[in-house]
Amino acid sequence: MKLRQKAKNIRYKIFTHFFALIMSIIVILDVFFIYQLADTTEKNAHIYSYEITKQLGRNIEDYVNHMKKISWVLSQDENLQSILRKEVEEPFVAKNTSLEQFKINANMANDIESIFIFGINGVTLVDSSNYKIKDYIDITQMDWYVNAMANKGKLVLSPSHIQNYIENNGKWVFSVSSAIIDRETQEVLGVMLVDMSYKKLADICNQITLGNRGYVYITSKNGDIIYHPRQQLIYSGLRTEDLSSVARQGEGSFVEKDDKSKLVTVHTLEGTGWTVVGVSYLDELLTSQSSITLTVIIISIVCIIIALILSQQISQEISKPILELENIMAKVETGLLDVDISIDTNTKEIQNLSRSFQAMLLEIKVLLGRIKDNEKMLRKSELKLLQAQINPHFLYNALDTIIWLAEREEHTKVVNMTAALARYFRLSLSKGVEVIPIFSEIEHVKYYLLIQKIRYENKLTYDIDVNPEIYEYSTIKIVLQPLVENALYHGIKDLDTGGHIKISGKKDGDNIVLTVEDNGKGMTANQVENILTRPISSSVTTGGVAIKNVHERLQVYFGKEYGLRYESEPGKWTKVYVTLPAITD
Repeated sequence: MKLRQKAKNIRYKIFTHFFALIMSIIVILDVFFIYQLADTTEKNAHIYSYEITKQLGRNIEDYVNHMKKISWVLSQDENLQSILRKEVEEPFVAKNTSLEQFKINANMANDIESIFIFGINGVTLVDSSNYKIKDYIDITQMDWYVNAMANKGKLVLSPSHIQNYIENNGKWVFSVSSAIIDRETQEVLGVMLVDMSYKKLADICNQITLGNRGYVYITSKNGDIIYHPRQQLIYSGLRTEDLSSVARQGEGSFVEKDDKSKLVTVHTLEGTGWTVVGVSYLDELLTSQSSITLTVIIISIVCIIIALILSQQISQEISKPILELENIMAKVETGLLDVDISIDTNTKEIQNLSRSFQAMLLEIKVLLGRIKDNEKMLRKSELKLLQAQINPHFLYNALDTIIWLAEREEHTKVVNMTAALARYFRLSLSKGVEVIPIFSEIEHVKYYLLIQKIRYENKLTYDIDVNPEIYEYSTIKIVLQPLVENALYHGIKDLDTGGHIKISGKKDGDNIVLTVEDNGKGMTANQVENILTRPISSSVTTGGVAIKNVHERLQVYFGKEYGLRYESEPGKWTKVYVTLPAITD
């Protein structure tokens, strides 16, 4: 009972500590993530709203500047100025085809509501005969007229207003006006008034969206509202905007004091002095924050449930082998030394304790024996690796042949063979690179065959027929040479009539297929089946590179679907296919 109580206490402590640790991590991560998410999302909302408002400001400035240019060109028209210079007996209003044509030519018929020119000489020119100025209106007392005269030729933008000086017309417009200056005498000839369509300004503002309920309005330098989507409500006093806060902000964004749900973004246009104000609702801009927060909470709850289950299982797994080991140790204390200390556990520490407790010295001896065996296996592996990289027999035979040729004073063959041997080993090293172009691999095996041709003379002929289009594709090095060497030493070397080796290569769909074919002794079906499966130690060729090693290297580098495939007919021929992916390094 005492042991059971101890195990229970251990399990309880492990469970509570592990669960508390996971809970702490989850809570800390959740708080940090939600805080960062809220901060980042709100910053992004401010940035998004400001960039949208700036873009709208650029669109408005481009439009207003375009209208200013058109108005300036119109004020400089010589025909119009000549009409305004003439003295008339009494004032009159006349349609002017030049104004009408100008509006059409400027392709602004939908943007310009009306064009008026009020001459000092009493002449009033209009672009359409449908307009009639109200008799009781004194044009010279209107704000746009007074500002135009005061600015002496500079273009003046007027806030949005109703065309109340025209009979039977209640359209909302904003105006561009300027004094027309005589180009000769520099005297004021009159005032030009171009009334721009309020709808055009509304269309520009409606091109952007600030959520489903967001909107944009424009104010002048003096704080007058030039455009508002609820213009009628503004003028009737049924709706107001916090213009004082907008004026204080100047540039940037802020959250309204009275309505924390509103994000107000302010951008002032330098060219016009207008201020573009974007009003968006934070609950719409921060929709993603709410959904992400909910997702995080759900994931956290799932993690807590999983942590609860895992804590229970882990505490039980850890405490159970400890209890078993404690019982065994109690038996050992009574003198029972021949006890079985095998404990069913996956815990490495408990297993190590049980093994050490049973036979420490014996286990050390076993481990030392295993270490020695591992060292022997390592040395054998290193030896095979050296055998796979260097061909001592081939080098010895090549040098022996060079000496023999030198003694016979066959200098040309000595030079050719020495040069071929140098190029062969240079390509074998390939600067330590494992993956090389197929062209280099073909060159490597070509020099190998050239050396062997000098050695065996008429006993060996060869032919290399590789499509140049595959030269640029990649392969691992020392693939063809072991296959050619195997064909030479085990296929055609002992033939009385000599043998022939043919190397070919082409592109087959998405693959490259290289073949090495000889007319040697061939192989039986059993030999063909086992050549790629038997142990490397029994498939090492004369040159030291195993055919199986080549096959496995190809599969390691390129995948199981690539490698070698043998075909053979005993006594006639052998053909090996090398399949590679058509890739470039």
